[in-house]
Amino acid sequence: MAGMIPEDVIDDVRTSVDIADVVGRYVQLRKAGKNLFGVCPFHDEKTPSFSVSESKQIFHCFSCGRGGNVFKFLMDLENLSFPESVRRVAEFGNIPLDQSYFKSTKKSSYTSEQSALIDLYEKASELFSHILLNTKLGEDALQYLKKRGMTEDDIKNFDIGFAAPEDNLLLSFFKEHKIDQHLMAESGLFIESENQTLRDRFFNRIIFPIKDTNGKIVAFSGRSLVKDKNHPKYLNSPETSIFNKGKVLYNFSQARSEIIQQKTVILYEGFMDVIAAHRAAVKNGIATMGTSLTEDHINAIKRVADRVIICFDGDAPGQKAIARAIELLRQSSDLQISVVFIPDNLDPDEYVNQRGTAAFQNLMQQTGESSTSFLLKYDRTGLNLANENDQLEYLKRALKRISSLKDALEQDLYLNQLSDEFKIDKRDLKDQLRESVADRIAHAPKQFELEASMPPPPPEAMGDQPVFNQNIQKKLSKIDISEYRLLARALNNHDVWLKLQSLPNFYFPNEKLETIYVLASGYLEKNHEYNVADFMDYLKEDELQAVVADIESINLSPEFTEEEIQDYLSVIENFAPLSEQISNVKLDLDEATRLGNKELQQQLTLKLIALYQKQQQLQK
Repeated sequence: MAGMIPEDVIDDVRTSVDIADVVGRYVQLRKAGKNLFGVCPFHDEKTPSFSVSESKQIFHCFSCGRGGNVFKFLMDLENLSFPESVRRVAEFGNIPLDQSYFKSTKKSSYTSEQSALIDLYEKASELFSHILLNTKLGEDALQYLKKRGMTEDDIKNFDIGFAAPEDNLLLSFFKEHKIDQHLMAESGLFIESENQTLRDRFFNRIIFPIKDTNGKIVAFSGRSLVKDKNHPKYLNSPETSIFNKGKVLYNFSQARSEIIQQKTVILYEGFMDVIAAHRAAVKNGIATMGTSLTEDHINAIKRVADRVIICFDGDAPGQKAIARAIELLRQSSDLQISVVFIPDNLDPDEYVNQRGTAAFQNLMQQTGESSTSFLLKYDRTGLNLANENDQLEYLKRALKRISSLKDALEQDLYLNQLSDEFKIDKRDLKDQLRESVADRIAHAPKQFELEASMPPPPPEAMGDQPVFNQNIQKKLSKIDISEYRLLARALNNHDVWLKLQSLPNFYFPNEKLETIYVLASGYLEKNHEYNVADFMDYLKEDELQAVVADIESINLSPEFTEEEIQDYLSVIENFAPLSEQISNVKLDLDEATRLGNKELQQQLTLKLIALYQKQQQLQK
């Protein structure tokens, strides 16, 4: 097997863990029929099409086609080599491994230049941390943080540092360590002048390292210690090959396991809010990088959570940001959304310091205000409801909001509230609501446009039809269905396997299926029993593993009949000779064309057309 790891060790590691436990650390899974389902971590989607089979110990996405065992999952997700994925699974299962297996096997998730940047950021972070905690230059910053309630544990947990007021301290530090000038310029830690001289980007700022989903530092954000209209309160690193503020969420890598466990993520407005909440043992909090929520942010969130609690400031900018976040969350996901405000316009750290950790925990556990309730209040912004024209404008906005709700009971609840507040007959509001719904439907995308973007139906709705990923999805022919079903039966039933092996001239016309069939012969000679998770390792090639995942996703009944197997064979055996004849005639036609024999070309063309017509009849 790959690397130096003995096969029996690989088998022990793979069988010591449940793939659902490993995948569940990255994807929120729910039971649906025999399998578990979640939002695929390998591509963006709204409807979960990512499946995990605990009985077979494999994963498979019905949309993008990825599939494999627990090792393949980690290899694809974290860009690991096979030995490194074995090591990670062993860590999950607390299985000790001989470290000699892993010499020179590590496959980096980053390019060499990106790895060099990350190493540079680690060095910078260490310097910033040292300045804050151990030098006179950092005393004012340290006192400021302590006044905000931050502890030394907070500072260490979040690797907080300080960029000193002295000019170019970081530049001098890197020059002493002979860091490459080009790398420093690419890092974003410095500002480059026209004559290519560098100076520190961050100075006299508290530094918050920004980490990617792997927990690696990829950027920094600096908070100014002084109020200066010429300098922003927060200054972020510029975007680089490993940092895009529209994709990175502060504290996401650290909070992910807690988010999955609680199925809830709390979205705060800033870093200090996240840290204060963490100090109060509310550890499922994240923040954006000083920018609005993006679809990339939401895609990351919905893979690990069912619910989002938005906890922003209650001032006008905060309310505007909440409304914008709710709109985007609704457009891009089915996440439950609620809004929680800190009482008395306090910041989370102020609330924790004044009311205590228990009060903050209780506040974050509350249901909060529904997103619709918040938006109905937000729609009042700028309106004077004592004015009849403004009342009418607000009612139009409110009915438009309510018309978008899918739940009739929820619609009724808010209609009652409007009726009571504005003393309007509820029947009149319902009439207006119907008009609003009709208008929304009239302006919605046409059905055929919707169907083009719809995900595949859930597996349990497919009956015994093979399920193919969207990359190869097409109108399935008889030969397609017969080949996939027959190989599924053969791999999972020894009697069917022996029957195929006894047919001297049998082969699968589909090249990939035939390759899997041939490889399975070698696998079964060695192992005597088919285990799909183990067979995935034996195959090695990603494309073949994905095809096996497709095969294993076919929802066939446990029992089969001889007649069923014979039907598959008949279709395949009738189709295969035709394919061979077509290939031979095409070769003859090429030769006749090369020789310039027009009469023979005409005869062979007619013969080829007849063969194609016969083949099409079989494919129906």
